[in-house]
Amino acid sequence: MLNLLDVSADSLCSDLGPILKLVGIVVWGIKVVVPIILIVVGMIDLAKAVGEKDENKIKEAQNKLVRRAIAAVLVFLVVTFVGLVMGLIGADDYEECMECINHPFRCQGVSDVNSR
Repeated sequence: MLNLLDVSADSLCSDLGPILKLVGIVVWGIKVVVPIILIVVGMIDLAKAVGEKDENKIKEAQNKLVRRAIAAVLVFLVVTFVGLVMGLIGADDYEECMECINHPFRCQGVSDVNSR
């Protein structure tokens, strides 16, 4: 249980280890899965337009694909930029906590966060 009187980095990381891992998985999903989905959906739209052999639909699908690719890059960069800024302004004590967010699949949970 989280002790509100003892909020050192070690105790906070150990108490919130599973939550930090979950946050890390969500961040990974936003950073990796969302751009992939955007690009795949754009490619499917383009394939449909090419199958219809209509020049206007092909150009429209190309524009959609380019917009989705740009959106995918922006999603990736925004998450990366926010992580960079948080790393720059955050205290050094909490770098151990960030390890489970930055590398959620390597984080073993509460005991591993404390052992770093």
